[in-house]
Order: sequence, then C-alpha cells, then structure tokens
Amino acid sequence: MKDNHHIPAPVSPPAWPAEIAQAAVQATQHLLLVLDTAGTIQHVNQAALAHLKYRPEQLIGASFVELLDAGSRNKGRALLARALPHEISPVFELNQNTATGEIMLIGYQVTVLPAQGRSNGASARLMLVGNPLNNVIASTERLINLNRRLRALFSIVAATSRSIVLADLLQQALDVAIAELDLLAGVVFLADTPVDLDRTPTVPQLRPGQIKLAAQHGFTSRFVARLSDAQPFAAFWNNKVHANKLAVVSGDADEVGIQPFDLERPAGILLSVLATPLVSENQLVGWLYVVTDRYRAASSDELDLLQTIGNLLGPTVENARLYDALLQTSGRLQAVLDGIDSGVLLVDQEGIVRYANTRLGSLLNADVSRWPGQPRHAVVPKNLVPVKQQSEPFGDQLWEIEDGSSRCLLRRYADLVYDLNEVPLGSIEVYSDVTNIQEMNRLKDEFVAAAAHDLKTPVTAIKGYAQIATRLCRKLDEPRLLQQLAMINARSDELAYLMDALLDMSRLQGGRMWLDLETFTVSDLIANVAKHFEFDLTRRKRNLLTEAPPTPIEVTWDRIRMEGVLINLIGNAIKYSPDGDDIAVSVQPCTVPHDQRNWVEITVTDHGIGIPPEERKQVFERFYRTREAVAEGFKGTGIGLYIAHHIVELHGGRIWADAALHGGRGTTMHVLMPCVSPNVEPSE
Repeated sequence: MKDNHHIPAPVSPPAWPAEIAQAAVQATQHLLLVLDTAGTIQHVNQAALAHLKYRPEQLIGASFVELLDAGSRNKGRALLARALPHEISPVFELNQNTATGEIMLIGYQVTVLPAQGRSNGASARLMLVGNPLNNVIASTERLINLNRRLRALFSIVAATSRSIVLADLLQQALDVAIAELDLLAGVVFLADTPVDLDRTPTVPQLRPGQIKLAAQHGFTSRFVARLSDAQPFAAFWNNKVHANKLAVVSGDADEVGIQPFDLERPAGILLSVLATPLVSENQLVGWLYVVTDRYRAASSDELDLLQTIGNLLGPTVENARLYDALLQTSGRLQAVLDGIDSGVLLVDQEGIVRYANTRLGSLLNADVSRWPGQPRHAVVPKNLVPVKQQSEPFGDQLWEIEDGSSRCLLRRYADLVYDLNEVPLGSIEVYSDVTNIQEMNRLKDEFVAAAAHDLKTPVTAIKGYAQIATRLCRKLDEPRLLQQLAMINARSDELAYLMDALLDMSRLQGGRMWLDLETFTVSDLIANVAKHFEFDLTRRKRNLLTEAPPTPIEVTWDRIRMEGVLINLIGNAIKYSPDGDDIAVSVQPCTVPHDQRNWVEITVTDHGIGIPPEERKQVFERFYRTREAVAEGFKGTGIGLYIAHHIVELHGGRIWADAALHGGRGTTMHVLMPCVSPNVEPSE
C-alpha cells in the first residue's frame, strides 16, 4: 500500500453473514470483497488476501476505491454508483494496487445483498467477485507479438523474393516494414561504395555525396525532393552511431530536419527516428531510417524486429546489386557471377548451356567447366529434383539435391533474359542454398507448436472455471452474470481454436498431419458447429440459416478437422459482416465430371465486405489478409483459411472463394468434398 493511503488500526474480522459465507465457499478460487453502501470493505476471503498480499486488518475498514490504482479510481466509483440503485453491472476491469506496490488487473462482478431486517430491499452490502487477468493478458500479448514478428519476417522474405531488381526490392521491403510496425514513414539510403567494417575500427564519418536515396514511404513529395542531398541524415548518422555498428538508435526527428507536415499521415508535434544499418558479410551497404510518433514509444520487440529487417536486407541488397551489374556490365560477367554466393546457369533458346559459375558447381558437386556448349538436360545432375512437400516462403521454387548421406536444399529462381531490343536470348537460373533457412523455419514451427501447447493449459483452466461458475450462478438467478460467463466461455473456445490452429499449422509444415476418418451425416456436423456460435449470434441478433436436402447425406470424413473448417468459414462470415444480416449455410449433393464417386458441396454466404477477385486465391496463403480487411481494422492471423485449404485437400476436396450467391456485397466460400475421403497416411 502507498504511504499516502490511510491504514486503519487492526480490527477483528466480524462474523460472516450466512449468504456471504456461502459465497465465500463458492468463490474460493476468486477474490471476494464485501463492501457497505459507502464503499468500505467489510469482509474479504483468503483468495483476496493471497492475491493482493494484504493482511485482513489492512483491508477491512479501508475504502475500496482508495485501494485502486489512480487511473482506475473513477471507474471504481462508477462501479459502486451503478450497483447501489440495484442496476446490474457488467464485469469491470480495474487496476488494483497490491501491498507490495504491484498493479494487478482484476475483472470484478458486483452482487447486491439486501439489508438484514429491512423489507424494502435497500442495499446494505455489495459483494465483489474478482478474477486476476494479468496472466491471461500476458499470454495473449506474447502470442500476438510472436505472430506479428513472424508475419512481418515472412512478408519481408516474400517481398524480397519476388524481385531482384534493386529499386523494386527495397520499395517492397520498406512498404512491408512500415505497415507491419505501424510506423509513420521510412527511407532507405545506400552507400555509394560499401564500407568494409573489418578494416574500419569505427563507423566512418559520411558526407552527403557518399549516400543516395533508394526508397521512401510516407513522406510528402516536397520533402522527398529535399532528401536528395541527404545531408541531415549523414549528420544524424555521424552524431548518433558510433562503435556498435549493429545497434538500433533513436534520435529526435528535428535533428534530421523532419517536421509533422513533411509526413503524409497526420502526426503529433514530437517525432522520433530509428536507424539501423544494412550489413552484408560485414560490409556496410546502406541505412534504414523510420519515423514514429514519440508518444508511442517503440517496444524492444519492435526494435529487435527492425534490426532483423536491416540484417535481412543487407545481403539482399548486395545480391540485387550484383544482378544489376550482370545486366549493365556483360563484359565482366564471369568475374561478377563467380563472386556471388549463388549458383548461376545461363541457357540459350535451344537449351544449350552458355555459362555456369563455380558456385553452381560447388552446390551441385559437379564439374561445371565442361558444361558450356552441352544440352542442359545432358549435364544437369539427375538427382536435382523439385521438393514434393512444398514449404513457405519459397513455394514451388524449392529444389533438393542428394549426394549419399547429405541433402542440400536450393531455392531456384528462373527467368527469361532479353537483349536491349527485348528479344529473348535464353533463360537464367539462380540457385541459392537455403538448407539453414529451412532448418530455422522448422525450429520456428516447433517453437510455435510448443508455445500453443503451453497456452492451452491456462485457456482450459479459464474455460473450466467459467463452466463451474455458470453452474453456481444459475442458483443465484443472475441473468446478466450468466451472460458474462457465457461470453468468457465463448472467448475461451476462440482461444482454444487459435491454439489448435497454430498446432495444425506446425503439423502441416512438418508433414505430420493425417486424417482420423469416421462416418456421420453432414446435418449433424453443421448442427454441432452452429452451437459454437450461439452466443455471438444471439448477442448480435443474427441468424444462421441452414439449407439441406430432406434425405441426410452420409459422409466419411475427419469429423474434428471438418468442424474446424466450418467454424473458420462461419466465424469469418460473422466477423467480416459488421453491418449484420444473416449467414447462410447450404448443403447440396452434386457430381464431378469424370468421377464416379458421390460428392457434396457446402457453401457459406455472408453480406460482408467481400473479397476482391484478384485476392480470392491469395487468401488461402499462410498469413495473408486482404487489403480491405487490414484497412478496416479487422483482427486476424491469416492462418485459418490456410489450414482449412490443406485439410480439405487432404480429404480429396477443393475449397475456393467467390462472389456472394445472393448477388449483393459479400462472399460465398465453396467446399467441394467426396462423400468418402481417402485414408491419407502421414506425409513423409
């Protein structure tokens, strides 16, 4: 307790009235505080003493509001004011001070106990039942931050993999970094000549002429024109960055000459600049500067992520520069290509090898010096084959070569080569060793799976407590309390579904997912799924309309996984339909050309924001979310449809998005499945 709080003299706890004693027994796992009408604490239970770390004499007789954190006192007074006239209050989340000076976030529910001996029912005591929320919130925030960092890194990798043209590459990467970190603006400068940091004891002093603007996002055109000399940024770098070349440093925006009116997005008066170098093989190749509002200080996770982006872009910039050198200086082709860390193969239009660098020979364990002049199919090793089990972020560009007990994973980039008149000359193939990256990706998936598994324990406990409290509260005839407990139960189901989704994503990436087939009817499946949304549909006054043929359709599927698919589709339909209207689920038997099996099609139609035609295939990619969903502020992870897509394919079916069947705004998700799915064995 803070020094300025009044601590009453020790008192002997009075005897607990019968109704309070009964509540204390029922709430042994929750904080129980009993207040009089003036807000003074009269009774406490052991759970309250244990969580708040007070002695009984410190709490009994003290003002409940004065024991709250200063930021929650008005909210605490509102809680008491709403409870006194017998108005049923919702759960109040209050910051409660503990005896050790810590702050604990607690959700309080109020029950009014009538005065003893009074017939008019005037309130004499308020019973507060509380549940600490710190652990739940901390676990959720850790999961959100982990997902955000993974999504940002995968987005950067995807952006840098789509192009090796330096200008496009840097602009795409900068756009992703600004969006994922919710920054105001950013700029990338490249050194005119890379600096060898091994030979330089400290970061060198820079002059404006040594750096040039390579990409920018979020600045006005007038300010971009002023960036051409780069003098303020050079001065900022020289003044702020010293021996630690990999540090992310912070400085005032006015030192770089940035004002709020220089930004496209509205900003406060105070701004900050975060800077990180772009380093490739201990060579300084450029700098990344981003601008944020100083009222929203960057967290350590965001700073680490920004530094990781800088480390990721450094080698990418260097490879892109080498590619530019290939196009601009064909006379030095061999010297340049032999110096890069990727294997390069040039083939003409007749399929004859014209060039293969030495790095390609080391990757394929072959003598490439004899390849020029030979047909490609005759010299490329036969054991260089595409990987059957594709994996992000390389998609169908992942190849492997096995040599005895060793296995090397290669990312293959192939494109046509044109002359100055845009006449095709042949093709170029670039092979990069991504064995270590794939191993890191596997470790990441294992970490996500372990984190999801550990988080299921507290989520299960929360759901269990909510169910126990629901059974107890039915005896108290408290409809609002029962509604709040139903909300806790529903949100616990959502968290459990998210944990299962993360585990399924890890299994998919590791090729460890298979089906547990059983026979049931589609109508029973949809009925079970509909129960999952009873709370949300009732709260939003909406309906789930189902249409099915009179004769039940019997199927042999993995019931649990197909329930997960439909929960995801219907949940998305509800979430992305903020204006209301009902959700329609239709089941129809159908046939597929050239297939004698019985098929069934399930459709889920909403009246929501819809999916643009050009994004309807991309929504099934991992971590992908539509531009409109992000712009409108809808929450999501981008893994639900990714998992649903793979589960449907494992059943031998197909899933796709289309325009709403009712013809208006919205989306219809189609799931086409054979009535009897093949018994899929675990992937190798």
